[in-house]
Amino acid sequence: MKLTGDLSHAARSLLREPGFTVPAILMLGLGLGATSAVFSLVNSILLKPLPYAQPDRLVSIREVIPSIAQVYPTLPVNARHFVEWRKSCPSLESMSVFQPATLNLTGQGEPERLDAAMVSANLFRVLGVRPAQGRGFRNEEEQEGKDTVAVLTDGLWRRRFHADPSLVGRSISLNGRAHTVVGILAPDFRFPDPNPFFDRPGGSPHAEVFVPNVFAKNELEQLLGRHNYGVIARLRPGASPQQAVAQLEAVQARIETMAGEKINLRAVATPLLETVAGNSRRGLLVLMGAIAALLLIVCVNLANLLLARSERRSREFAVRAALGATRGALIRHGLAESLLLAFGGGLLAAGVAAVGIDLLKAYGPAGIPRLDEVALDGRVVAFASMLVAVTALLFGFLPAWRASRTDPQETLRSATRGATASSGAMRLRSVLVASEVGLGAALLILAGMLLNSFVRLIRADKGFRAPTVLAVDIGLSGSKYQADAARDGFYRRLFATLSTEPGVQAAAISSALPLQGETWIDTVSTNGGSSPEFTVNVRFVSPDYFRAMGIPLRAGRPLSESDRGHQRVVISRRLAASLWPGQDPLGRRFTRGNNEWFEAIGVAGDVRAEADQAPVAMMYRGYWEWMPYRTVLVARAAGVPQSIAGAMRAAIHAADPDVPVPPMRTMAEVFDESVGTRRFQMLLAGGFALMALLVASFGIYAVVSYSVARRTSELGIRAALGAQAGDLYGLILWQGMTPVAVGLLAACLIPARRASSLDPLEALRYQ
Repeated sequence: MKLTGDLSHAARSLLREPGFTVPAILMLGLGLGATSAVFSLVNSILLKPLPYAQPDRLVSIREVIPSIAQVYPTLPVNARHFVEWRKSCPSLESMSVFQPATLNLTGQGEPERLDAAMVSANLFRVLGVRPAQGRGFRNEEEQEGKDTVAVLTDGLWRRRFHADPSLVGRSISLNGRAHTVVGILAPDFRFPDPNPFFDRPGGSPHAEVFVPNVFAKNELEQLLGRHNYGVIARLRPGASPQQAVAQLEAVQARIETMAGEKINLRAVATPLLETVAGNSRRGLLVLMGAIAALLLIVCVNLANLLLARSERRSREFAVRAALGATRGALIRHGLAESLLLAFGGGLLAAGVAAVGIDLLKAYGPAGIPRLDEVALDGRVVAFASMLVAVTALLFGFLPAWRASRTDPQETLRSATRGATASSGAMRLRSVLVASEVGLGAALLILAGMLLNSFVRLIRADKGFRAPTVLAVDIGLSGSKYQADAARDGFYRRLFATLSTEPGVQAAAISSALPLQGETWIDTVSTNGGSSPEFTVNVRFVSPDYFRAMGIPLRAGRPLSESDRGHQRVVISRRLAASLWPGQDPLGRRFTRGNNEWFEAIGVAGDVRAEADQAPVAMMYRGYWEWMPYRTVLVARAAGVPQSIAGAMRAAIHAADPDVPVPPMRTMAEVFDESVGTRRFQMLLAGGFALMALLVASFGIYAVVSYSVARRTSELGIRAALGAQAGDLYGLILWQGMTPVAVGLLAACLIPARRASSLDPLEALRYQ
């Protein structure tokens, strides 16, 4: 009954003062709603269990080569290693491999390039999921000739096949081969993002079709190198990742003996949830810290306003105390008001959070894992409810406690004299103002640092000049283009057509674009592997690639058709400096670890494989040395990039009408995709900092305005005694700016001390 009465009285009191109540609820609603929206993102990526059976037993496995671990801490898995592991690791109940791929769907309407995954037959059993229709793969379907089966996602089944219930058991054409659809996955099935398994930046495609993986004979013969597969394994009940790693490394020691080399192969088993979260963990924690600081500023601001309000109502509290109200009753009454404000803010926060989540899902970059799973689920609702209670205590207890400590007699006497606020109350409000200014300044500093980092990133030299370049992915079917000559013929027809198109200045193909990650990592040396080895990224390109992409040649010449069969390559300036420091590299020879020799005929400028990383050593080989099924066609336009989109599409169709043409991208769009996550984090942090600045400004205004109102008599006396307008201005500004200056000083003190204690040598090494 007491609580009901307190709540009823508090509600009437708040309704009488809408000028205080409405802004308070608005501030709380925005703060709580924004915090809940960001927590929903953290919950989806870092806390929510993966949608598989017993997900805590799932791990991803990668390999470590200590000699290159400083550059590449971990690597995907070698095919032969996986086969040997599967035989000899009792701590693992089951394990599967997968590799991203693209498959051309033909024979039913317009050809379409599908994102796919080539997987072990037991993949769905390892994950503990069953298709909603049909079945998964059988073990024998990992064999050549028996692998012409496919499992489709629910989204592809509905989008392309109109949810035809008779599709299971029928054939579709993938890469020119008939595949029997044996299963349709459930609508809520989500395959792990392949990005963290293969060290690729930015967004990754989500597989829409799964086919069995069949290891090629030459893959299984390769004891070292060729780290091309992601591995997902399920631990046996009671087994630990450490036990599994010990068994994996015992197998690797035997593989080294078989290979006759000692490179100390290692393995790493990581919880699958941690792998899927990838590099997003640090950024999410920074955002969570920023939004927590914003919510704390809101609470401090409300505490300040409630303190001012409680002083304005000091006579009311004194009368209640004089009539017998206990200290506990006064505190309970103050907390009742805080609880009602928090409840109102919580109701508003639900709508703010729902809108915020929709905005996050609509505008969040593709590189954020599990973004489509973000929702206001039970965990988020529980978190928001806890926030409501905690914030009510945070901003409500101090004013309620201070109001309960008033001396009724002193308060009633001072009320008759119209005295100003006590010096203790003013000091407390100044401390609160300094606190929220300090927190706001810290958020602004964080946002400024992120902005500065992002500006430096977008201004950094990427190594190429391609403002008018248009790029499109090309995938050739395995059956129709099984022979190297067939693939070569397609590319020759493509170049021949594009060379006659008006507006196309240059066209070429490459196995990978800049800014889209490191691929085909190899080691090279100048003396058959006996001299120091250097890691290098390999790109397979056509002769006009450097002109098309605007990559400058620092020395020598580009590749040409006359280089076919001669193992001639163009190397980056970084690789040249590593192999022959201070020497002319042209005409010199170097080798891969398998004693395959190359002659350097040109030196190209360094190009970034990832937007936020330094350029890596690069070797450009003619595409004829590894005739690709999948490649990227780039063309430089005389005008805007989109002006040649029709010509590129027509050239592909002229070369082969069955080759699908996916959406084209400008290099500006490729760059935007590569920095999308960084931009997203910067914008969120900047938005929170601006909100914090506005809230803090409102708090400072409210406190100073209230102080002026309370000191009206004092200011009038000062004016009567001869104080000028400037003196009064100075008095109020000094009182208002002192806690602001203290807060700013506190916010800058920690980074300033850190900067002053830097070791110059450490700083230079960091740069």
